[in-house]
Amino acid sequence: MKRRELRPAIFLDRDGTLIHDRPGFYLRRPEQVRLYPYACEALKRLRRAGFRLVIVSNQSGIGRGFFDHATLGRIHRRLKTELGRNGAALDGIFFCPHAPKDGCRCRKPSPLLAQRAARKLRLDLRGSYLIGDKKVDVDMARALGIPSVHLKTGHGRDERERYGPKLGATHQSANLLSGANGILRREART
Repeated sequence: MKRRELRPAIFLDRDGTLIHDRPGFYLRRPEQVRLYPYACEALKRLRRAGFRLVIVSNQSGIGRGFFDHATLGRIHRRLKTELGRNGAALDGIFFCPHAPKDGCRCRKPSPLLAQRAARKLRLDLRGSYLIGDKKVDVDMARALGIPSVHLKTGHGRDERERYGPKLGATHQSANLLSGANGILRREART
């Protein structure tokens, strides 16, 4: 039996990166999923370039009691359906269900979610990127030793104002599509 070749990945935050997010708002029902209009095109371009596409997301709403695992499963099924209608797909969704006070090991910025994905999906971290709208995404990328793309969408603008140069992102983009295009341009140069 032939072993599958390791492939690089784009690790994606969910809220504020792929779907709309509002401060203080927890997505609690599948019908609240609203993709950014350019999200599917961005994922399709990255997929064509050979990247695996994996969500890594803190979902503390479970730990805080706002929703349960079954509800999150329905939300993720809706997300996959919406992506599929537009010709896009994910290779996996890895999430931390814990509240910040729980002291777990998997909550971003810990690299554990992405490391689990890398083992399960046979991902090569070399050549991978992480895209998100928060400093925890940038810090997770740094912990993994991969480049980060920080977006202005979601909490991105507020995070840039709050942290300034201390944000430490490798790259910055307006949204997921411009971030994907930037990755593709860098990859074409190498």
